[in-house]
Order: sequence, then C-alpha cells, then structure tokens
Amino acid sequence: MDESVRNAAASANRAVYDSGWTEIFVEGAPHLKHASLRALLARLLGQVYERAVEQTPAPRVLDLGAGEGSVTRQLLELGARVTAIDVSPSQLAELERKCERFGDRLETRCGDVSEVLHPLPGPYDIVVASACLHHLPDYLAVIADAIAWLAPHGQFLSFQDPLRCDTVGRFARMFSEVGYLSWRVFQGDLWGGFKRRLRRSRGILDDSVLDNAEYHIIRNGVDQDAIAALLTDADFDLEIVRYFSTQSRLFQPLGEALGIKNTFAVIATRHSNTREATV
Repeated sequence: MDESVRNAAASANRAVYDSGWTEIFVEGAPHLKHASLRALLARLLGQVYERAVEQTPAPRVLDLGAGEGSVTRQLLELGARVTAIDVSPSQLAELERKCERFGDRLETRCGDVSEVLHPLPGPYDIVVASACLHHLPDYLAVIADAIAWLAPHGQFLSFQDPLRCDTVGRFARMFSEVGYLSWRVFQGDLWGGFKRRLRRSRGILDDSVLDNAEYHIIRNGVDQDAIAALLTDADFDLEIVRYFSTQSRLFQPLGEALGIKNTFAVIATRHSNTREATV
C-alpha cells in the first residue's frame, strides 16, 4: 500500500471528525441508533466476551478505530481492560468523557491505526474493529498486524462494514441507495451531497476529504471474502454475519423485513474451519 494513500485517508478522517462530526456521533454512528443493530452488536460483543472470560477473568481488548467510545464503553461495562485507538483527538476526548469512571481499565492512543499498532503492550484476548475497516485503505494489513497481538485463544470481531458491492444484489443496492437518500435529505448541504453521490456513481473521485474519509467509496465496499481468506490462513475459525444497515429510521425495519443484506460483521477465533451465517 502506497504510504501517501494511507496518510491521505488518515488525515481525511482526522479532519472530518475534528471539524464537527464528533458532535454528530456523540450518541454513536447514525446506523447504531437503530435498536436492532445495537442489539446485534451487544449480542456479538457478549459472545466474544463470554468466550474470553473462559480463559481469563479480565480480558484485554484492543479497540481499533474506537471513535467516540460506544463499543469501548460496552466492553468496559462487561469488565474488560481496553486499549482504544483512534486517529481523531476529538473522538478520543469524547470517549474518555464517556468512560471516565473506568479510567483504571482504559488506555487511549491517538494516531493512525496502522502506525499505533507498533508497538503495543500485548497480548490481547480480543481485537475489535467497529465501523472502522471501511475507513482504512490497507485494512487487510491492519487486520494481519492486529491479530499478531492476540493471545493463543484470541478472538477478532469486526462490525458495521459494507459488503463488497459486487456481492450485493441489484435490488439490495437500489434499496440501500434510496434509504440513504431519504436520510440525506434532512442532513443539510443537500445539493452538495447529491452532486457527490452522482459523481461517485459515475466512478469519478476527486480525492476530496470526504472521499478519503469514507474509503470504501473508492474501493467498492470492503472485501469480506479477502478478510475470510486472511483469517482462515491464520488458523482462525470464522463466522461472517450479514445484515441490513442504513441511516434511515424508516428504511431500516423495511430492509430487515425484506431480508436484505448489505453490511457484515466477522467473528473469528483461532483454529481453522470457516463457516458463514446470516441474521
């Protein structure tokens, strides 16, 4: 991966969140305001935590792209010790505010995830990446580096990344797009947002801050198959959970009822067999 590409994405994410997006995300990402997705995330976090406490009473967790701390806080409430990494100082400040009462079990590190991973005080029992991988140009390299810090019984959990676009059906793509646009209407800068969406739909990228911050737009989603191959080769048992996610409060229950899948999570535990599930 060209270092300039990685640096551009890191700088774009820092600029976007430190210019006001942190205030928007105080209560979590727009997707995670849906009760169904919060419940799914809580179930997956509980699943990996329960497995971890079979090995150690206070699991150590590495939270990649921890953002404003919604996942970090849940892990701390469960009893974990967490090292939270994010590129945005304003996001980490909000995380520290939310998690102040757990200060003795929380460490924060600010910087590009790719760089902050070296060095770290491992090993860790769990590595978590929630709504993180699609911001990273080199997410496969980041996963490979992160799982190297796992203990022999360690687990990897990712959540809230868009499926690789060519693996999503045409109807699902159209439904997701309409859902996004119905939400976008109420977010301000409607004309600017429409022009960006039209430009990107035509395959035209202008290397803007927003294009680089949401890096999956440039690379056509996140390649769940490549992630599965990487983890399987590293001797992990793997489960891919496909589900529907949109910012729109109206379209979220509709998409779930229709059984649409446009987003995925990964749960991986060291061993070898791979399986796939949907919810």
